[in-house]
Amino acid sequence: MSKSKIAPILLAFTALAFYACKKEVLTDKQAALQQLVGRWPLKYKIRTIEDGFGIRKDTTAYNPVDTLVFSADGKYIQTNKTVIKSGTFTLDEAGESITFSGTPALTQKFNYIRTNTIGLVVSDETDATGYVKVRTLTIDELSK
Repeated sequence: MSKSKIAPILLAFTALAFYACKKEVLTDKQAALQQLVGRWPLKYKIRTIEDGFGIRKDTTAYNPVDTLVFSADGKYIQTNKTVIKSGTFTLDEAGESITFSGTPALTQKFNYIRTNTIGLVVSDETDATGYVKVRTLTIDELSK
């Protein structure tokens, strides 16, 4: 092979390599769904109390363990030895909250989504008594 044929062939392989390695860009919703799919046992109920003077945390191990199983097609099953509830779920466009089907539909905000843990906000309440504001945040932590 002559030198004149080798250069275009190397250039074609280089261009093909760059084109094949093009990175796929996921939306926030797609990334959250990808992270969510799987089996998630409910391990802890975490209650955080902020009163302006300090932060107190109470962590309770959840027993018996309920398990949420999410599938990529938007269905979920909640089990605890037997099926408790099943239905569909949807994520908002920002991937910050999840809505479970039912009557009425239940929407919960994600406090965090990590590789092995998910924090779902159960309640976020603020009570104002005089000059003191007390914020109580309750989170269900699901761990793989």
